[in-house]
Amino acid sequence: MNLFKHIGQIWSQYRAFRSTYSELSQLSDAELKDMGLYRGDIVRIAYDAAETSLTPAKAANSQGGEKAAGTFGILRESH
Repeated sequence: MNLFKHIGQIWSQYRAFRSTYSELSQLSDAELKDMGLYRGDIVRIAYDAAETSLTPAKAANSQGGEKAAGTFGILRESH
C-alpha cells in the first residue's frame, strides 16, 4: 500500500509543478520582472512549489519516519 501512496504523492507533486510552471510561463518578461523573476527562475520556483505542496502530508508521516516532501527532489537532481 505504501507504493501506491508514494506514487500518489509524486503525482500530486507533478501536478503542482505543471500548474505553477504553466502559469508562470504564460506571463510576459515584463510581468515576471515586476515580480522580481526571470524566465530562467520558472523551473526552480515550480519545483519548490511542488515540494512544498505536501507539507500537511509531511506532518502526518512524521510519526512513521517517512519523508513525504523531497520525493520530487530525485527528479530535480536529474535536470
